[in-house]
Amino acid sequence: MFTAPAGAAEDELNERLPLSVARWHQHVNWCLPPLRRARERWREVKDGQPVFGPRSPIATAEACAAVGGRFQPRLLGWMVHVMAFASDDPHGIWGVEGGGHRH
Repeated sequence: MFTAPAGAAEDELNERLPLSVARWHQHVNWCLPPLRRARERWREVKDGQPVFGPRSPIATAEACAAVGGRFQPRLLGWMVHVMAFASDDPHGIWGVEGGGHRH
């Protein structure tokens, strides 16, 4: 994985790893389970959708609070996932498909 600070400008990201090669992204608007009982609650599902984590449809602080979660507007900073052994195809290596992340 390549990383950069959350406040990095586009030209800084391009210097670390060219924008033409990989898609930099941030994990934003996550609803996480409360610290108490977090382990038990990670697998919660509502209407066939996960309540918490990257695949959750919850994307606002209000909706997250309604399920007893902790809203995080941003986790970490900029990142690029590199799947070096996944494929010979650059799209597979550099995660261009997105891999289910909310950006």
